[in-house]
Amino acid sequence: MHDNQSYQAIIIGGGLAGLSLAILLAKDNRKVLLIDKGEYPRHKVCGEYISLESWNFLERLGIPLNTMNLPQFNSLRISSEKGTELQSELDLGGFGLSRFVLEELMYKRALELGVTVLTNTKYLNYSKEERSFIVETTKGTFKTEVLCGAFGKYAPKPFFKKNEEKHNWVGIKYHITLDHAEDEIALHNFEGGYCGMSKIEDGKSCLCYLVKQEQLAKHNNDIKSLEESVLRRNPYLDKIFSNAQFHYNKPMVISNVTFSVKEPTWQDVFYLGDSAGTIAPLSGNGMSNAMRSAYLLHKHLTFLFKGQKSKAETMHNYRKDWLTHFGGRIRFGRFVQQFFCKKNLNEASIRILKHATFIHKQIIKKTHGKSF
Repeated sequence: MHDNQSYQAIIIGGGLAGLSLAILLAKDNRKVLLIDKGEYPRHKVCGEYISLESWNFLERLGIPLNTMNLPQFNSLRISSEKGTELQSELDLGGFGLSRFVLEELMYKRALELGVTVLTNTKYLNYSKEERSFIVETTKGTFKTEVLCGAFGKYAPKPFFKKNEEKHNWVGIKYHITLDHAEDEIALHNFEGGYCGMSKIEDGKSCLCYLVKQEQLAKHNNDIKSLEESVLRRNPYLDKIFSNAQFHYNKPMVISNVTFSVKEPTWQDVFYLGDSAGTIAPLSGNGMSNAMRSAYLLHKHLTFLFKGQKSKAETMHNYRKDWLTHFGGRIRFGRFVQQFFCKKNLNEASIRILKHATFIHKQIIKKTHGKSF
C-alpha cells in the first residue's frame, strides 16, 4: 500500500494523453503518479493512423520512431457504399503505429524517468482540500497539488460528465494482413458508419470501424451479421473481408461511444485527451490530439509549478488554449460526420468533392494541426 504519499501531479488514466503528460512532467523532475485500471501492453479500439504533426513530439519524449521503419502515408482514399471513390494527396501525411506498441514504449519511458505508475489499480474517488486533492484508489490514498483526468471517454465520479447523447456508436477493430497500398489511408463508408484502414508495424494493417448502435441492434448485436449484410455492400470492404488474414478470433469492441463536447477544466481539475472532448473520427487524428492536449497542458503547468501563474490563471489559460486548438475541430468534425453517416448524403458528398479539389483539400487541412 502507498497511503498518504504526496505528489505534485496525479494523472488518472494511462493512455496516450496521460502517459505523454507524465513523461513531460518527469522530464522537469516533477513527482508524478499515474494511475491506470489496466496493464501494459494492451490493445485499444482506435484507428492507428498518427498525423506527422506528432512525430517530433514523440521523438522528444524519447520514443525512437526514426529507428522503427514505420509505414508513412501521403494519400487518402474515400469510398461510398456504392463504390464511388475520392482520392487525394495528404498535405501533411501521417504514419502507422499500433496502440499496443506505442503505449508500451511510452510506459517504459515513463518508468525510466521516475514516474510512479500504478497499473491494475482502480480509481475510487477524490475529495478536495484547500489547496490539494485526496485521491482514493484500490492501492492506497494519495495527495496532490494538481489533479488531471485522462481516463478517456468514460468519466468516473465525481469527474465532469456530459449528459449522454441520444445517438451512441460502437467501435470495432481488427489487425489484419492484406496486400494494399503502403502509403495510403482509406476510409470506406457504409450505411450507419465508416471503416478506416491503414498499415501499422510488422506488415500488419489496422481495420477499425464505427457503427451507430441502432444499426448494430437491427442485426441483434451480431457483428458478423452486420459485416455480411451491411459493410460488404461496399465493394472495397467486400474485397477486404474476402481476402484479409485476420489476426484475432474475434474483434476488439467498445460500446457507448459518443462525440459530446466536454470541458478541459472543471472544479480545479485539468482534463486532457478524450476526457476533455472527443473529436469525430472523420476530422480526428485522435492519437495526435491526445498527445497535443498533453503538450498544451504541460506548457501551462510549467508556469504553475514555477510560481509564475496562479492555479486560477493556469486553468483559464489552458482552457483558452485548448479551445483554440480543438474547439473548432470538434464543431467541424460533428458537422462533417453528418454527411458520411447518411446514405444519400454520403454518395452525393463524395461525388461533389471528387470534382471540387480545392474544397476537399481544405477539409483535409482541417483534420490536423501544425507540428508541435
